[in-house]
Amino acid sequence: MLDIYLVQMEIVPNDKAKNFAKVREITSKIRKSVDDSVPGLIILPEMFATGYLPLHPESAAEYFRNCNVGETADFLYKLANETGCAIMGAGIQKDIVGGVVQDSENADKLLNHCSVYKPGYPEEFAAYDKYHPFFMEQKKFKAGGMPCPFSLYNWTVAATICFDLRFPELYRYAVKEGAKLITVQAAWPAARIAHWKTLLQARAIENQVYIAAVNGIGGPSYGGNSMIVNPKGEIITSADETFEGIVHARIDSKSQEEYRKQFPVLKEIVPEEYI
Repeated sequence: MLDIYLVQMEIVPNDKAKNFAKVREITSKIRKSVDDSVPGLIILPEMFATGYLPLHPESAAEYFRNCNVGETADFLYKLANETGCAIMGAGIQKDIVGGVVQDSENADKLLNHCSVYKPGYPEEFAAYDKYHPFFMEQKKFKAGGMPCPFSLYNWTVAATICFDLRFPELYRYAVKEGAKLITVQAAWPAARIAHWKTLLQARAIENQVYIAAVNGIGGPSYGGNSMIVNPKGEIITSADETFEGIVHARIDSKSQEEYRKQFPVLKEIVPEEYI
C-alpha cells in the first residue's frame, strides 16, 4: 500500500520563499515515522516553486542532483525529512552537470524537471525531464527523455508532466517498462479542464495503472481538479477548482494485480512479469 498526498495550491509567481512556506503549511500535518507500515508520497504541481512560466526562466533555473546544489533541491530534501515521506517536486533544470554541457546543440535550453527526494537521502533519488514541452515552453526548454520507471517503496513509479498527458505512447511505454503508478504534475488551464479529466481516466483505463495527478489553482487560469484514479478508471479522490490543500488516497497493489488477471488487456503487450 501507499499513501499519496497531492498538494493542490495557488502558486505565487516568481517567489520561491513564499511557495516553500505554503507547501510547508499545507503538509504540516503529514508525519510518517520509520515504523509506519504504509509509506507516503507527496506530489507537488509543475514548477511549484516559481509558477508556470517564470518571466525569466533562465534566472530561476537550478540544479537538483543533491540537496546542496540548489535551493529547491534543499527544500525537497528537508521536506522529505520533516514529513517522513518521499517528495516529488518540480522545477527548472539547467542542462549542465558537473560543468559539462549535456547537449551541445541545445546548450542554452532548459529542462522542465521532476525531482524526487526521500527521507535521509541527500542525493536526488529519481528524476524526469518533460518529454513534450508545451508550445510556449519550446523557445527556451528542450525535450527530456522517455519516462523511466523507478522503484519506490515496492511500487514501480513513472513520472510525467502536464502536456505529456496528451501523448498516450509515453504512458504505454512506461507500463511496458513495469510502471504500476504514473504521476502527472501540471499547470493545466481551466479552459481545458474537461480534457484533463477525460485523459487522466483514459490513461488509467488503457494501461490498468493508478494515475496520481496534481494541478495548480488560481493564477491567470489554472483549473485544479487534482485526482487519483484507479486502474479501472474510477476516480477514488479528487478536488474541485478552488480547493487548496491535500488530496489524499491510499492505494494498494493487490487489487491492481487481481484486476489485471481478471481482465488481461495488457497480455502480449506488457511483459508477463510486469502484469
